[in-house]
Amino acid sequence: MKKQIESRKTIWFLTALNLMQIALVLGIALLGFLREDITLDRVEYIYLLIIGGVSVTGSILTIFVAAPISKLDRKLEMLGDSLTDINDLNHELRAQRHDFLNHLQVVYSLIELEDYQSAHNYIETVYKDIQKVSRVLKTAHPAVNAILQAKADMCEKRGITMTLNISTSLSDLKIPSWEFCRVLGNIIDNAIYALEKDSVKTERQITVMLGEDLHHYFFEISNNGPAIPPTLWKNIFEPGFTTKKQDGQGMGLAICHEIMEDYNGSLSVFSNEERTAFSGSVPR
Repeated sequence: MKKQIESRKTIWFLTALNLMQIALVLGIALLGFLREDITLDRVEYIYLLIIGGVSVTGSILTIFVAAPISKLDRKLEMLGDSLTDINDLNHELRAQRHDFLNHLQVVYSLIELEDYQSAHNYIETVYKDIQKVSRVLKTAHPAVNAILQAKADMCEKRGITMTLNISTSLSDLKIPSWEFCRVLGNIIDNAIYALEKDSVKTERQITVMLGEDLHHYFFEISNNGPAIPPTLWKNIFEPGFTTKKQDGQGMGLAICHEIMEDYNGSLSVFSNEERTAFSGSVPR
């Protein structure tokens, strides 16, 4: 399998190559001025100027296109993550559909045998499994449903209780679903990280709320992990800022903030000893 070429590394390589060309041209020109035994005629100086100009122009163009290509890379990454989550959710739904008839036959047989208590217990167990998926199928965006299911599964495996309170379908959400998923996913991942690092809490909880009013869609993602000091609130959305030390690069929340601002939305944080909450809203 061929390795994917990372465009950002390619851009930095081309920029460095252009800068080396500029340095080489300047070095030759400077050498011509300082060394008496090396003489450059007018035509050779013109050639050097042309080569230097081309190199400078190439460097400027490379840097100029770096930002949009980097943004496109990020969107492709988000799309890839969303497709993976959707595929996982679809697989789980198909598995439930496949098992439905078998469940029905078991219940029917237990009722025929008049073993109603066993039938009740069996239905209760199956119902809980169905509820795990049904609770996320409340928005009009498969990608959003999928990311919530993926994070709920992640929390369950880590012994974290994730509560969903969804009262909106996000039907006309202006933010593309894969970008909105990036916001939700990053914040939930941070909450999971904070709770896993908390050795004091015995009951670890994350609550995800999605809602709407006449003018906005809004969300709040909270956890009962360690408090974030108020002195850090104003810096927490800055690129490179992180409280994870060697475990993080400090770009997750910065990207979330940038996405929300791109669509005239907002993102804020509040934290005390009881809970830490990230709240966001975006115009409808």
